[in-house]
Amino acid sequence: MIGRLVLLAAASLLIAAQGTRAQGAPMPLCPGSAAAMRGHALLRAAVKAAYPNVPERRDDPDDPEPDPCVHPYQANAFGDAVVLFTFSQKPGDACHGCGAKISATFLRRDGDRLVTVAHHHEFTEAGSWGDVTAITPVRVGTDDGIAVEGGGTFQGETTSVLQVFVFRNGEAVRIGPEDGIVLSHDTCGAGTAGRSCTALKGSWTMDAAGRLTVSYRGKKNGRSSTSTVVYERRGDALEPVSGTPLAF
Repeated sequence: MIGRLVLLAAASLLIAAQGTRAQGAPMPLCPGSAAAMRGHALLRAAVKAAYPNVPERRDDPDDPEPDPCVHPYQANAFGDAVVLFTFSQKPGDACHGCGAKISATFLRRDGDRLVTVAHHHEFTEAGSWGDVTAITPVRVGTDDGIAVEGGGTFQGETTSVLQVFVFRNGEAVRIGPEDGIVLSHDTCGAGTAGRSCTALKGSWTMDAAGRLTVSYRGKKNGRSSTSTVVYERRGDALEPVSGTPLAF
């Protein structure tokens, strides 16, 4: 369980985190953070524990390149532990080709409060415009973790990618293909006049053993297409054991 892993790492990682904060003030919360946390009690509690007394920066619509800040995106409970996911910029403030820089703060429950144990700064970048499609908690065999969905449209082609991470000793560790798993691919907006286009959209499920199934539906080169790809966890990798992974 992630709770046990976090507790084992608590002593050394918490001291390191405190030392890092002592060297400089933490980044402010991004504009709109209070609104983002409204109605999400666990998210508010996690931010309060991870970033105590950190103010929210005022929005400046005239600033074309806002400084980094902390945007509270989501908090999830894993047994007795809580993981807070934050972005290093307000979603929508980053450039078209810029993904969300995602950080994870690991916390444990201490009575009715949360205590910060470890922080993994910007463990991945995903999506576009500084935002992602979803962060979904998953169970991958004996490990807790997350699946991050993100994508964007570039030169008329739209693509979405799935990245899977497991939690280990206060870090989010990527498993599976280094560049992620392609979930969807659409070339029909790329100005392919006179040529057949591809528009495939995938949905995924993962069982408790870490077996990932991705089902695709749509058209490929103008023809109707359905397919399924199954991945199994082998060590720190998700390897295809059935079907052909989508590529572009």
